[in-house]
Amino acid sequence: MTLSVICRTAAAGPRPAAILASLRSVADEIIVAVDDRADPAARADLEPVADRIVVHAYADPVDRPLPWLFGQCRGDWALAVDDDEIPSLALIEALPALCADDSLVHYSLQVRWLYPDASTYLDEAPWQPHWAARLLRTDTRLIRFSDDVHRAILTSGPGRYVDLPLWHADAILRPFEGRLEKVRRYERARPGLRVAGRALNVAFYLPEARADAVLAPVPDDEREHIEAVLRAAPAAGPPRATTETVSPAELDRLWPMSDPGAQDGRLELLERPATLVAGEERAVAVRVHDTGRAAWPWGPDGAPEVRVGSRWYDAAGRELRDCEVHSPFPAPLLPGDAEIVPVHVRSPGTPGAYRLELGLVQQHVRWFGEAVGLEIVVRPQRRVAVVGDDEAVAAVAGILEEIPELELVRLRRSPDSRPGGYPEAPDARAYLFDGAPAGRIGFVATVLWRSLRLRVGPTPSSAGGLVAALRGTELLAVAGLDGPDQRRERWSLRVVERLARSLGVPVARSGDPAELLRRLR
Repeated sequence: MTLSVICRTAAAGPRPAAILASLRSVADEIIVAVDDRADPAARADLEPVADRIVVHAYADPVDRPLPWLFGQCRGDWALAVDDDEIPSLALIEALPALCADDSLVHYSLQVRWLYPDASTYLDEAPWQPHWAARLLRTDTRLIRFSDDVHRAILTSGPGRYVDLPLWHADAILRPFEGRLEKVRRYERARPGLRVAGRALNVAFYLPEARADAVLAPVPDDEREHIEAVLRAAPAAGPPRATTETVSPAELDRLWPMSDPGAQDGRLELLERPATLVAGEERAVAVRVHDTGRAAWPWGPDGAPEVRVGSRWYDAAGRELRDCEVHSPFPAPLLPGDAEIVPVHVRSPGTPGAYRLELGLVQQHVRWFGEAVGLEIVVRPQRRVAVVGDDEAVAAVAGILEEIPELELVRLRRSPDSRPGGYPEAPDARAYLFDGAPAGRIGFVATVLWRSLRLRVGPTPSSAGGLVAALRGTELLAVAGLDGPDQRRERWSLRVVERLARSLGVPVARSGDPAELLRRLR
């Protein structure tokens, strides 16, 4: 396995060069992005240790070059370090073994914040534990990026957390005023972030605000290593790096900007279904064109959170909010690209004429672009309620071979809400018998009263599930009994049958598929 090291710096000079030199023995290539705030003369220190120096114009956020840098890596793995992070001796020693594990996609490392000097680090929340995904497979199918503040790298697939530090030196390199300015800049970019009960940016970058912060000693060998990096002299040796320039447009093409002004696109309908069944869930294929400036990542957790949404409107133009569904992209879209996307739709539960609109949406921000729409007739769903044990229900299921559009709804004492199998709804037993007095006279009187209430109304809330299930069916098939107490079950069946007939639902007292087919055709 091969390792690429990527680093971004605005300083260049001896310290970043020393950080990268400490990794030279385990890195197959080192790529450094130097922004144009750095003194060009300071790049000379990087030339003996880096393989490529890439100069770019700085633009917020600071992580903007990351996706482009990641795509430049030729190694199997990439280690991302900043110019104020010093890889520990323990991490450097472990890197070959970590990269040799082909069962993993990413590692999160411990970031330890040095303060007030190189001999100690902050050893309580929020500084510890502070995990950061920094060692990553260079597979763009599994690693994505985000412009969320402090959340630039998004990982997929299996990974591990390893207690191998990156020593973060910002609090001992940058004066208080410089860190305060950074706090204010980050707070403007993403206000309101909290950690450990405190404002996140203040909590991390201004440890002076915590007079009683807990400190832990840096091991002697690590302290010596850190101090050697911090006091490093200008690098010596022949230059090995090539220097090149990358344009803002090239960087921005891969950067996932959440700015609403950067989002634009259009849709093409690739199919036009004319009818759906009430409550049906299916996909409608569209082709999505990214005509804006932002790259759109794949998957439900990609950022910016741009999706393809489906919305339904009734004949009066009212939107049905409970039918709205948002579908992620199956693959990344770069500006100028187009992809086929199956858009999830959920039809209304009430039959009728509707308009379905598909459009681009930035989650929690806005719908944008021009929606595409089509008129759809929603047909009634054909459902049959079935009462009986497992064997009886399995026999009744044979009618699906002749009428596959039917859906069986099994009535049971305790419906199973877990996915899989036929949908289930309550029968009458829990409503009739649960909580009834133990004595015979009181029990019979309670069951009789509860049975009568179902006939005269209003519907008790404890029987609402049964009533709703029967109202949505076109036949009640009584295929047998389901339980040991035959006397109670027969009473319960009679109550369910009377209720079905009062709701206009016919009853078939047979589990014979042929008889049921005759009744349903």
